[in-house]
Amino acid sequence: MKINLLNNILVGLFAVFIFVSCGMIKNVEQGTAVKVLLEKKLLDSIKEHELDIQWLKARGNALINIKNEAPQEIDLNIRSKADSLIWLNISKFKKRIFRGEFKKDSVKMVIEYPEKLFFKGSIASLERDFNLSIPYALIEDLLTGRSYLKHLEDKLILQVRNNEYHLLSHRKRKTKRITNNKTKKSANYIYQSWIDPFTYKCKRINIIFPSSNSEIKIFYKQWEKINNQYFPMEIELIISNLELEYNLLINYKSIKFDLPQKFPFKSIDDKYQPIKFND
Repeated sequence: MKINLLNNILVGLFAVFIFVSCGMIKNVEQGTAVKVLLEKKLLDSIKEHELDIQWLKARGNALINIKNEAPQEIDLNIRSKADSLIWLNISKFKKRIFRGEFKKDSVKMVIEYPEKLFFKGSIASLERDFNLSIPYALIEDLLTGRSYLKHLEDKLILQVRNNEYHLLSHRKRKTKRITNNKTKKSANYIYQSWIDPFTYKCKRINIIFPSSNSEIKIFYKQWEKINNQYFPMEIELIISNLELEYNLLINYKSIKFDLPQKFPFKSIDDKYQPIKFND
């Protein structure tokens, strides 16, 4: 009787220890710990801590790597107005080579070098030409370090892995079945993100778009505090489909919030020829 009672006490204490250990997330480097949040509380906390701006002006450089081609370093000038427009200017050795204007349902862009080319059309047509899924909201979020969570409709699965929150739309087995076309009903997207439990900032995003067999991976690094908000000064983007893989590493040098911007765009004349993506 006494042995059984002792065993029960020990088992009980062990269970309590396991529960407490699993209910905390630790920062080994700083020697701190926080309590694990439930899904609703976590989503509310992420939303509360996400970048809240209307205007962005950013300068920096980027390294572009396309499969089987030599990496290219370029200079970036980015301006945006929330939920409205993204303006992008790319130059190399102080010579402008690209300018683009992205809206929710349309794209306008010109290439200045080595040929004068242009494109005007819908985002849907651009996605078809590249065989990639690139929603406008995702472009806006990836440039500003956001999680893309507010654009998702499906209920998410919450896990804790390696002292980080892991949010996913589908479990591993279901993801494999969808990507292998072994389900009766496919999915519009398969989403995963990794969230810092102390800052509630998104560290990494992985989205698969089964309809186009494409995948986007985003890594946010080097967070800095600017105007009392945290912003990733380094962003790595990997976009892939069955044919190609594009790798973009952005290093921001200058960031300014909520200064109204102008979006200059040179008129497209007869010197420019339409881009033919499938040639």
